[in-house]
Amino acid sequence: MTRTYIVTGAASGIGAATTQLLRAQGHTVVGVDLAGTEVEGDLSTPDGRTAAAEAAIDAAGGSIDAVIACAGIAAPIAKTMAINYFGVTEFLTALQPTLSLADQPRAAVVSSMASLQPVSAALVDAALDGDEARALEIGDQLAATPEAGFLNYSSSKRAVSRWVRRESVTPAWAGAGIRSTPSHPARSPRP
Repeated sequence: MTRTYIVTGAASGIGAATTQLLRAQGHTVVGVDLAGTEVEGDLSTPDGRTAAAEAAIDAAGGSIDAVIACAGIAAPIAKTMAINYFGVTEFLTALQPTLSLADQPRAAVVSSMASLQPVSAALVDAALDGDEARALEIGDQLAATPEAGFLNYSSSKRAVSRWVRRESVTPAWAGAGIRSTPSHPARSPRP
């Protein structure tokens, strides 16, 4: 059975490898990235996330079977949280109504072993509270030194892993039959 996948971060790294594998298996893939994919979108901004989600739904012909969120950066800057957390959660949330219409909907989120490293609790809490302005403010403060700046990455991965655990069991996700799994780069995503 062929399926239609939306893959973020499809122009490079894990996203590109995932896209290549799915296409080799005969599936339809709508890639999302800054450039070089079917949908060119900036997941670091709220407007960019909304526009990318709308364009991805259109490019998929209004039908999505699975979403694999691979987009991310590992930089000691606040933008890391904007992409790795808000870019994932808001993009997935925007696709959820369309995804929930599939026969066997699936969502996979690429996280990292860095989620087990030291984090900024305040940054993780701001992300999980949905307060992007506060999260970016904390991230900018951390970025003042390279050592603290890298807490942006581990905090973004801890927050997104916690978001998946929190949201995947809700009526909007599990209740709609959408299986959702955080996966680490060492393991392949479960499409």
